[in-house]
Amino acid sequence: MESDEEKGVEEACSEPHQLEAPSNFHMFQGVDTDYLCTLEEAVISLKLQLIMAKARAMRAERKVEVITQEADELAKLLVCHIDD
Repeated sequence: MESDEEKGVEEACSEPHQLEAPSNFHMFQGVDTDYLCTLEEAVISLKLQLIMAKARAMRAERKVEVITQEADELAKLLVCHIDD
């Protein structure tokens, strides 16, 4: 069963990301559009980095769950062998 966070990451990963400036981007008068484009690219890059970091965190969490489960199973086996 997926947590709300996992669903959020999957949705964020599946959403299309705007990699180009919107068509009305140059409507700002007196504003350095190159600077705005650079800022927009930086924001997009940071959003993608956040999505990737969340995905790595989810994978790490799953690994911890698997390791914990395996450790529990080994502990049960040891208890059974000690009781024998």
